[in-house]
This record gives sequence, structure tokens and C-alpha cells, in this order.
Amino acid sequence: MGRPKKNKPRRRRLADQESGGTYECHVEGVRVRRARRGEGRRIREVLSAIDTDYEDLDYAADRIDIGVYETSGPGLRRALVAEATEATEAADEPNLVGALLALPPGNLLHRLREAGTAPSVVNSAARSIGKLKAVAVAPEREGHGIGSALVRACVDEYAAARYDIVFAQVDLGKPALLRWYEHLGFEALGPGAPLRLDHGGRVAIYPDDDEQLVVRDLRGG
Repeated sequence: MGRPKKNKPRRRRLADQESGGTYECHVEGVRVRRARRGEGRRIREVLSAIDTDYEDLDYAADRIDIGVYETSGPGLRRALVAEATEATEAADEPNLVGALLALPPGNLLHRLREAGTAPSVVNSAARSIGKLKAVAVAPEREGHGIGSALVRACVDEYAAARYDIVFAQVDLGKPALLRWYEHLGFEALGPGAPLRLDHGGRVAIYPDDDEQLVVRDLRGG
């Protein structure tokens, strides 16, 4: 049997994908799992508590509510939640204390299409680069490792799907957040430094003026 073609990831299958796959989490009283249909509103509430510039948050929440967020176009999308297990049985709905959204780098893919880049290159980028768009933890639960558990679960998903890179954008005015990502194995690029990639030499991701990129390379095994 031949080896898988480069940039054509072999995706892991989760037996309970439809009901929300669960992940390893060492935070007592909390489990990390895939978001379920109908949880978009609560995810929007959790993420709205942080200073995020995610203009499409309402759209993403709507897609989660109807169960199509993870299938909305090429590339791997994930909506993960951290659920407090001690309150689940008594509550009418799950007690979500953290949330994470990840998706392909939309601005980059748009630029490539506008430049007339071959569809094969665009699809290759969508299927090898993942972006952590937003992650947040309920204020009363901060400092207990919930955010780290969400990020690790997401990175594991992209690694299992044979992606090359996962990255995030961090405000220059948040050095503590930068150190947090470094603690999770991300490399901080310099302010204004782009993430240069290999797809025919035509792919680079640039941060906004007030941000810098943090990058986790998944190709090292």
C-alpha cells in the first residue's frame, strides 16, 4: 500500500462525532467535547466575554445551532466546549464554562482566490493550516487549566488530521497571553513578522499591526 499523498490528510474518525466527541481533560469536574447542535447561543455568550474581533461570531453561532458549523466549506473546523460535569444532571442544559472555535485561515484563502491561485493550492492551504480563532473561559473558572485543555484538544485534532500548522493571533498589549501560548508549545513570531509557508512560495499569513502570530508546527512528529 502506498503512502498517503502530501497535503492530503488522513482524517481520524470519532465514533461519537454526531453526539459530540470527548477529549482527555485533567481538570476536575470538567470535560472537553465537541459542541452539539443548539449550543451556539451559549458559546456566543462565553466568547463574547473576551475582547474578540470575531465579526462573524453570530454567524458561527447560528451554524453551530443548526449543526453545520464543522461542514461549512473545505478544511477542518472545530467548535469545542468545556462543560462543568457536576451541574449537568441537575441543570436543564449543559453548564458550559469554556469554548473554542477553530477554522481555516479565511483571509488567506480569500487572497489566494482573488489572486487567481490554482484551486489545488487553495485547497491544500485549507487542509494543512488551522487557525485558533477564539478561546475563552468563564471568568469564575479562569486559572484552572480549562483554556489549556481546550487548546490541547484542538491541536490534537489538527495533528490527527495531518495538518502542518496551527496558529493564532495575539494582541501586542497582552504579553501574558503570549506567554500562555508559549507554555502550550507555540512559537511567538516577532511583532509584524509573517508566517511563511511552502505552498509554491505563494502563501504567507500576516498579522494585523497591533498583533503578532503564535505558531505550533505539527510536522515534527
